[in-house]
Amino acid sequence: MKTALLSLALGVAAAQSFGGTLTVTDLSKLGTLPHGTEYALDTKLRVYRDLAYSTRDDMPNEGAGYVRHGREYGKHRSGTYFDVYVANAPFSSDAERAKMPVFLFLHGGSWSQSYDKDVSCHELLRRIAAKGYFVISMNYQLQNDSIEARVMEPRPNATFGDMLADVDTMLAYLKTALPAAGLPTDRIVLGGESAGGHLAMCYAWDQDAPGLSEVTLSHPLRVSCVTSVVGPSDLADGEMVAFIFSPFALQIPPMRGMRMLMGWLTGTDMINMNQAQASVYIRKWAPVTLIKKESCPAILAYGCQDQVPHARSSDSMVPVSNFIGLTNKLTQAGVSYDGKLFTGINHGEVAGNFNPNGSGVWVVDKLAAFKAKNFN
Repeated sequence: MKTALLSLALGVAAAQSFGGTLTVTDLSKLGTLPHGTEYALDTKLRVYRDLAYSTRDDMPNEGAGYVRHGREYGKHRSGTYFDVYVANAPFSSDAERAKMPVFLFLHGGSWSQSYDKDVSCHELLRRIAAKGYFVISMNYQLQNDSIEARVMEPRPNATFGDMLADVDTMLAYLKTALPAAGLPTDRIVLGGESAGGHLAMCYAWDQDAPGLSEVTLSHPLRVSCVTSVVGPSDLADGEMVAFIFSPFALQIPPMRGMRMLMGWLTGTDMINMNQAQASVYIRKWAPVTLIKKESCPAILAYGCQDQVPHARSSDSMVPVSNFIGLTNKLTQAGVSYDGKLFTGINHGEVAGNFNPNGSGVWVVDKLAAFKAKNFN
């Protein structure tokens, strides 16, 4: 059993433990740890990879070979690891660091894959860091990815509750780690893309008068704002769910797999349920049901494949009705938000569209505006 918190391989800081016990990263030493150098918006960034926020080790037994496979094929370790993106100049200044807000990001991947903490969003995270945020991209527990008959990985299935508990663990770690690094704890923005957007909204809107009946979260730090990029706001909404729980769907392997996935994620056996029965359990994890007048504000970027949205429009995965229902509920509750539906774009493109008027640019600009208004 061997643990190495620092790895100089590839010039990045890695927390590696192939079957051992991890050492939690001391953020007070972050300035001296090995890091990569990247650029965004003409800003020089420090990028630290594979730090650890927990001593729990989710590394499967395949060890280094598994990590290599993950980087090549889009699957990675689950839980306990995080990356940091931070602009070099303000991080080097004690005064600037003391007022630097933290953007904590949850990757997408159908709650089952991490894409090396979401490679599709690396440019988004770089640009957010360039706007003055201390950006953390964290891994969390994943359900066992067997939907498309892939090889089962040697880890148990994780539920929504397990994943949100990891966010709780991360924020408990940051409650101590941020002050040690000279960073504030009262400037937390929680964000996510796709599955991560769903989890971010669930966590942020549970902090006032908790509404998640299936899990108890301690909320050690307050979230000031939540950002969702194409995160499902109601998994029981839309034609896809109706199809998954139709009687004939059991005969279609991918649809049967999706039914199993919903069961695993909610901790419920749904294989023989109809849509009405399953929706009762699925809606317990719907962010839209957690919104209340005390809820923190939101930044919401969603997509639609059609140029002119209609009742059956979607981004190929999340129905437009999720965005409409979410913004309507926020309006009714009197919660402030910035939201935009981008047309002619699919689910996987919203976070990475950096054309001059692209959705990625819009998200970064809105986060910069929130920082200027609330944290400067």
